Amino acid sequence: MVSIGWQGPRPPAAVRERLVAAGLRLEPRGDEGAPRVLATADARRVPAAPAGAPWIWVCATEIPLGRAAEAVRAGAYEVLWLREPDAPARLAARLLELVAPEPAPPETPGIIAESAAARRILRQIWRAARTAMPVLITGETGTGKEVMAALIHRWSRRPGPYVPVNCAAIPNELMESELFGHIRGAFSGAVATVDGKLLAAREGTVFLDEIDDTPLSIQAKLLRVLEDGQVTRVGETTGRQADFRIVAATNRDLHRLIAEGRFGDDLYQRLAIVRVVLPPLRERPEDIPVLARHFIARFYEREAGAAGAPRVKDLSERALAALVHHPWPGNIRELRNVIYQALVYKRGGQEILLTDLRPILTAAEAAEPSRGRSIVDAAAIEAQIDGRAFNLRREIERLEREALRVALHRAAGRPTVAARLLGEVGHGRASDPGGTVRAMMRRLDLR
Repeated sequence: MVSIGWQGPRPPAAVRERLVAAGLRLEPRGDEGAPRVLATADARRVPAAPAGAPWIWVCATEIPLGRAAEAVRAGAYEVLWLREPDAPARLAARLLELVAPEPAPPETPGIIAESAAARRILRQIWRAARTAMPVLITGETGTGKEVMAALIHRWSRRPGPYVPVNCAAIPNELMESELFGHIRGAFSGAVATVDGKLLAAREGTVFLDEIDDTPLSIQAKLLRVLEDGQVTRVGETTGRQADFRIVAATNRDLHRLIAEGRFGDDLYQRLAIVRVVLPPLRERPEDIPVLARHFIARFYEREAGAAGAPRVKDLSERALAALVHHPWPGNIRELRNVIYQALVYKRGGQEILLTDLRPILTAAEAAEPSRGRSIVDAAAIEAQIDGRAFNLRREIERLEREALRVALHRAAGRPTVAARLLGEVGHGRASDPGGTVRAMMRRLDLR
């Protein structure tokens, strides 16, 4: 019997009976990783989402569509009004869906996924790979879009080749021929018939990196290929049927480009049937130590000439802290470069030290607890005390509210990430790192 966490008012007897019949036991916390039910008496406010577990919102009053949509955007799997006749059955069905075992993605060398965010992405990639649907991968520069595209091909077991294409590296006047191929005599210099990248990927996968750099005329031809699976070479009047899968990637906001008339909405809709959004490295700090050690090992695998030099095996505690606190605007690629640079210039010893991480020392120092520095204005406090106008409770609440607001903004609203930015108090003693932050949000009525 699976233990489900139930938070809020006690469920009606009909709900308890239905869940017990389905083999689900209700407890205040439930099993680790099991789904949770967040119950509220009214629908005026969406409950704070728990970290690390799927959740369902049930309410004693009817939930308006707008509030239900808000809950779904916050991560709710289902939204239920408990007074509906079929609510107990629907709740049991949704919980059984959430506890059903899911095949784990295969272990793949070189793929680091310690954080919940990274594991979620791998599950999405695994599901997408088992279909023939186009996939659009978005994310900041350096988040590993090409690695994920190659992983989709590897997991798809398509017998054909993996053909990567960097659209930004191909001049516009050559892109049509490069992608679709041409026949002899199609244009000046076409002395032979050549298949393009798309036909070269028969029964395989073609990866179109930086898809946003394709001209509108090429986008129209790509849309036709996606619609009917036929590739028409330059100079031909009829297309050739070809079976291949398209995976596209971009680090730009395609919705903005569509609004500006620089990217076709119809092509976007066709590419984004399956969309995977890669999180930046700053949102998956649990992966940073593992990635750093992975890059140390890979450096020595690739650099045979470094075999006689002192071999680094790990990182010091302070060096790891600096890596974890760095914002990593260049993401995984930047982390790799920092580790490689440290190893190239390493003079001795078996650990990377804080002094070896000069490119990020400024950020590391900013993240360290400051000594002799304070954000408290002592002169202002003295003036208010002298004027009998000081209220310690009010000032503490003001500081908490402003620090929480800034941390949540930097963390894109994620309590677990905000807790790390707030330091010791942000973590509290809760087993859930974001639990203290959510408690502070409720206490300060901050959303």
